Amino acid sequence: LIGANIETYLLEKVRLIHPGEKERNYHVFYQFLSGASKDEKAQFFLDNMEAVDFNLLSQTGEYKRRDGVSDRDNHEGMKKAMTSIGFSDGTTQSLMRLVVAVLWAGNMKFKEME
Repeated sequence: LIGANIETYLLEKVRLIHPGEKERNYHVFYQFLSGASKDEKAQFFLDNMEAVDFNLLSQTGEYKRRDGVSDRDNHEGMKKAMTSIGFSDGTTQSLMRLVVAVLWAGNMKFKEME
């Protein structure tokens, strides 16, 4: 394979808020939580947190992949792929920060004020 083009990419927005029954949310969330270093987790205030601690990931009760693929290995593979296509460490770090921000945003609760 010398190159590739993506002509169409469908991002299922509804999956983020309402994953299907017995389905996990987007893999990148589980991959980060499984594969992030202790320093990365500390930086994002995730020291001992797991998928079950996040509303966006705990709605269906599905946390493990059914195909046996390692989220930790996929996280490392994703970071290597980002490097190989020219993402700087800073860009990769910014993307990971965004992933974590979405997880934390999903834990926010709002109440109507009188």
